[in-house]
Amino acid sequence: MQPNRRHRVATLVAAGLLGVIMLAALAGCGTGGADTPGASTPGHGDGDALYPKLPKVTGHIDLVEAQTDNPRYFSRLLITDDAGQSWEFRSEDWGGVSVGHLKDHQIQGTPVTVWYEKGADGSLLARFVGD
Repeated sequence: MQPNRRHRVATLVAAGLLGVIMLAALAGCGTGGADTPGASTPGHGDGDALYPKLPKVTGHIDLVEAQTDNPRYFSRLLITDDAGQSWEFRSEDWGGVSVGHLKDHQIQGTPVTVWYEKGADGSLLARFVGD
């Protein structure tokens, strides 16, 4: 292999490894759930610190719909808590995680916690979603 080609290959490999490390950091590799005492929502901030006065609910995702104008953000999120109660949330902007990340939770069956406000019309507005 020629020296310039070796340098290019080494550069591509290094860039690929850096990309993997960055994706792992963004994905929030960590442990502990929002309802675990003293735990935060790894990789996505701490909803309790950001919204300490808002109610929250933890459950498994039944449905997540992307916003039409920005498919990375969700417009509608349906979850079921451990008591079997269904919750429907809407979102007006970024809610802490991407639709892709929420779909991963849905597929894997891992819970999420939603910090929310109740709208004047009775709908639930998700302010933040964490692991």
